[in-house]
Amino acid sequence: MGARQGTGKRGCSARGRRPRPRTCLRKGCGRQYQPRRWNQRYCQDPECRRQVRRWLAARRQARHRQDILAKARHAQAEKARRQRVKSASEAVEDPKVTPARGHAAETFFPLRYAIGRAATNTPRARPVIRHGTAAPSAGRPFAMSKIGSASGSLAEPWMGGRSGP
Repeated sequence: MGARQGTGKRGCSARGRRPRPRTCLRKGCGRQYQPRRWNQRYCQDPECRRQVRRWLAARRQARHRQDILAKARHAQAEKARRQRVKSASEAVEDPKVTPARGHAAETFFPLRYAIGRAATNTPRARPVIRHGTAAPSAGRPFAMSKIGSASGSLAEPWMGGRSGP
């Protein structure tokens, strides 16, 4: 057997150490905060986090715009858009017939109109006996009530109270 490893002095482990207070790196903030992770660079204030996310998104977008392939894709998309606008304006000369744009183009009725046999179908017939619920009156707990059918004839009598003992 060899010598034991790690016989040096026992200090706190690097993992259990807590990072010292830092200054937020966002421009204009400069707040002192206690980081929760070793790589935390900004304080966790909601306004500061929102500003950092905006700044990172702008930097990411600027870097994407510099890419040659992204520039080519954007140029191709713009060319196709110009062609669509040009062909659409040539197709419609009369301003009374132009299709609606923006919020006016949204469909007002989400369901389509019924055309043909679907429009002539009659709705399903209702059942003859209507089911109704009624609370028993406080003064007469076993008073009877009658439920009429759609044709006007009386249906089964209904007891206001419970039928069991």
